[in-house]
Amino acid sequence: MSLRKLAATLCATAALVGGSLIGATSASAASSGPATAQLTCPYYYVCGQAANGSWFQYYDCDFEFQLPNLIGSGPLINNQTPGTVAKFYGKNHNLLFTSTAYDSRTVDWTPVWYVIAC
Repeated sequence: MSLRKLAATLCATAALVGGSLIGATSASAASSGPATAQLTCPYYYVCGQAANGSWFQYYDCDFEFQLPNLIGSGPLINNQTPGTVAKFYGKNHNLLFTSTAYDSRTVDWTPVWYVIAC
């Protein structure tokens, strides 16, 4: 298991215990292809899914979440209160981009390691 995947699993487990993570998963090794580009995202959440099937849904503000093992391009939906800004960071905590709600677009998730939902 890669260090990134282990760290993401530990972070997701901690967030799940705290009740702030709806779900994060990785595609199994037996997966037959990339994930579909369809993603549902509840109101008040920022959500994403990578080509490898890994996904997230977060809503807690002022907390930096380490994303699951996101590899490849896929949808980003910021369905938080209009005007709410989510910030996405690289491995070294460098700001890569922001998303202002409502936003729906395709993102290359591979360099993205962290998100602050709002």
